[in-house]
Amino acid sequence: MVSPRPYPLLTSGPPGPAAAASGYSSLPPQSDVCRTIPVILGLALVFLRFSMLHQVLEAKTGVNFRLLYVFGIPALLGVALSGGFNRAFRGRPAYYWSAFLLWIAICVPFSYWRAASFGCFSSYLRTNLAMLFIIAGLTVTWPECRRLMTAIALGGVVNLWTAQMFQNDGTVARFGGGVGTVANSNDFAAHMLLVLSFLLWIALGARSTILRIIALAGVAFGVLTIVRTGSRGALVGLIVAILFFLWRGTIGQRIGLLVAAPVAVLTILSLAPADTLQRITSFSSGNEEALASRSEREYLFETSLKYTFEFPIFGVGPEQFPAYEGANNIRPGFTHGRWQGTHNTFTQISSECGIPGLVFFVGGIVSTLVLLNATYLEARRRPNCADIRNAAFCVMMGYTAFIAAIAFLNFGYFFYFPAMGGLAICISCAAQEEFRSRAAARPIPGLMRA
Repeated sequence: MVSPRPYPLLTSGPPGPAAAASGYSSLPPQSDVCRTIPVILGLALVFLRFSMLHQVLEAKTGVNFRLLYVFGIPALLGVALSGGFNRAFRGRPAYYWSAFLLWIAICVPFSYWRAASFGCFSSYLRTNLAMLFIIAGLTVTWPECRRLMTAIALGGVVNLWTAQMFQNDGTVARFGGGVGTVANSNDFAAHMLLVLSFLLWIALGARSTILRIIALAGVAFGVLTIVRTGSRGALVGLIVAILFFLWRGTIGQRIGLLVAAPVAVLTILSLAPADTLQRITSFSSGNEEALASRSEREYLFETSLKYTFEFPIFGVGPEQFPAYEGANNIRPGFTHGRWQGTHNTFTQISSECGIPGLVFFVGGIVSTLVLLNATYLEARRRPNCADIRNAAFCVMMGYTAFIAAIAFLNFGYFFYFPAMGGLAICISCAAQEEFRSRAAARPIPGLMRA
């Protein structure tokens, strides 16, 4: 874990005694105003990315409103003017994901299709890695972290709504509620695994009973939606999330899960289509479609491993596994291969960007989890930091489940990884300042007695 360096806390007024004791300071009013607008734009951008609302609008109207650029460019300008790029490099994830981008650029000249790989590099730089700097560079205080997580939770609420809007017509068993980059049922299920953890965080920290009930209902409905997709990878992710909850949750949280689990299972069994349940549990036998999918995935996985060792340094080129496999393999009855992705994010990266690319990719994921875990452990030791503990706990749980699910998907160049790395950095750094602030604000027992 990289120890955070001191950084300014922007406030609307002079800091109090506790803040002063913990090293807090405020910037001049004009700097505060210049940063406030980019922070708002950054929150809007995060909401758009996780809610996929910009893609929903495009799907419904046929018009690309370029909302990511409308909000992202001014937010990035705010990052640059406020020193946000330096703040982003307070944590190791920024180094790993920056190195991953650099390695993608290095791999482009060696790619099977250089023009397409350059497009991958350009897109990753403009729309994905930028998320890390916007999140980690603009989010400074703990209240800002809470607003950021709330934006992602609200994005999850939108996902639940749009899932009903874009579901299939009922002629097939699988629920297809995604849109845009997660239009595929499996991709949408993995996305939901991540965002539902933020809804759970709302439920754990809500002071209002009504809000807690609404948030828990959203989580329950989201889990049912995931099951209805028929995604076996998402089922693995759900199991991982449950095991993580039992491992890291408090005693009360574990009891609550064990009490709710039988009701949840009965509800899912009664509401999910029988064909979907059969498919989601058909790992080795029973469902012909599931068995065919498994056979295809095994072939692609083995081929991706083969390419990893044939091209260990630069791979076949970013986003070029489908094209290279299709042109250089012949399956029975055809003159070409399958023209599909690896269906495994990790071998997707290793076969397309070589082993160095995989090292940077895994390093970014692991360093993100390390930052979150260190924050969680520190907050757990402090009696007045349950909110920070719950935040780190929920983000870790959702991200771990998401990582398990993408072992069956092609998510290597999506925005989630830099975004979660940025979130881990700002949570870690803001929590450290919050720990010092709260420790300084606690009354001294001896003085109270006097």
